[in-house]
Amino acid sequence: MKSSPKDIRTINGRAEFDSQEYETQCQCESTTTQLHVGETFCDPTKVQLHQDFAGDDGKTASFEQIRHLIGPLNELQFGDPNSYHFSCLDGRNEQGVLGTPGGDSGEFLLALQVYEQTINTSLTQDTVDSILSNYLQYMKQDGFYMCTDDDAIKHLEKELGMTTTIDALIDPPNSFKDDLLNSLLKSENTGCMHLKSILKNPESYDIRPDLVRYFIRSYFTILWNKSNPLHHKLILEVMAGRHEERAFLEVRINEACIRQNMAPLLRPKRRITLPSVPQGSTTTTFHEGGATEIFQAYVNHIDAASIRRKELSKFFAENSNFNGIHFEIDVMHHRLNKKGLMYLEITGQKIARYLPFYTVTIV
Repeated sequence: MKSSPKDIRTINGRAEFDSQEYETQCQCESTTTQLHVGETFCDPTKVQLHQDFAGDDGKTASFEQIRHLIGPLNELQFGDPNSYHFSCLDGRNEQGVLGTPGGDSGEFLLALQVYEQTINTSLTQDTVDSILSNYLQYMKQDGFYMCTDDDAIKHLEKELGMTTTIDALIDPPNSFKDDLLNSLLKSENTGCMHLKSILKNPESYDIRPDLVRYFIRSYFTILWNKSNPLHHKLILEVMAGRHEERAFLEVRINEACIRQNMAPLLRPKRRITLPSVPQGSTTTTFHEGGATEIFQAYVNHIDAASIRRKELSKFFAENSNFNGIHFEIDVMHHRLNKKGLMYLEITGQKIARYLPFYTVTIV
């Protein structure tokens, strides 16, 4: 049963004004929004934790540590995967994130690969430039994300023989751009673990090396062109410090939240306080109330990523037809999810092979 917002109701009555009584009639338009009987909303009441792998090679993380990393359910913020950017899996981020291998850049590169294989035609640099520019205009999210880290920047400095600051990486002088861009196409100068892994082992990901380089070149060309109105949509985050991730978290959401495009923003890095001493090697501060430590974890939002991939599928189906080749949105979405799982498994094995694996389900 539905209640239409255009439902007009007639109300009859009487009113008195200046000692005179009047017959009144009002035609009132209902402001009630559409309601669907039995519809459920994204209003999670608990967090379920399941340990899929306890860890190996001395790597441990307790349920208690993971619960403290997530924090209280009522303090979690939620974001729409179609309007909030995706960050890298990196555990050095202290902000609430939606995580996926490579962030927005990883998802877009995944879509480029699936699209290229679907049309059975190798994309050129010009085509990738055009597709990325069109997507930046099409997308709903607040920005398009790529990450690197200070180790990669230090390696750039050694290779180029000159000081490379974060500001110079984001807005280099024109005389420096060509050399810098050529260096950024190398795996050793890439701070994103996922992109680094793809650049080093493209055959494992079943992707053309040139396609990866085309995308990176397109990204930085737009970022550095301040006359391009799209450059402000690009986010380049530099991670600082060492990798000290203690676990890998797979974040799942219930069906109601999937339907309403809502996913929790989790903090991969947080200072936590435990009533007991944590296990494993860690930097711990002891005080009367318990033990305090900085805890890091890789965070992957598998359901939220699928929501974003649906939007990417719509974009490619509607805006990137090649030589009249058309394909169904659902077909590309299925292929993105299938290939995305392969990406996740390969990168996950490289960065978190021995770490405890937890599934975090928001229900």
